[in-house]
Amino acid sequence: MERGYKESRYSRMGIDIYMRWDGMTEADRDKQITGFDATVGEVGYLREAYHGSPYATQYLVEEAFEDGADEVHIPAKELRKRLPLTKEIVIQRFRDVYKEEIEEDNAFVKAFEDFVKLSEALEEEGRKPTIYASY
Repeated sequence: MERGYKESRYSRMGIDIYMRWDGMTEADRDKQITGFDATVGEVGYLREAYHGSPYATQYLVEEAFEDGADEVHIPAKELRKRLPLTKEIVIQRFRDVYKEEIEEDNAFVKAFEDFVKLSEALEEEGRKPTIYASY
């Protein structure tokens, strides 16, 4: 079901969020080239198409959308604090924009959880994750 959604209803126009970190390899960067796959938060990539608001990315990493922002550091504990409402936004967006009911275990919701987990792991390792929004 989700696969069909990505192929048939996914737009190339959208919001792309990239995480970078100290010691990031070319292989790590290559994993973020996903063909606009919105379910791979574990590699440091989030995606939302411009199909209508609300946008969970704009809440989770709001600092990356501020005027003049380039790569920004958002502490993992702040991302963790924002995660519950972020998940609610993803679920609401599917309901309002796509007319689909999804649960918290859906791959699109899980991508945000995985993104936050990656940030936490990188911070714990002292690898200083930063976040960049392309939109």
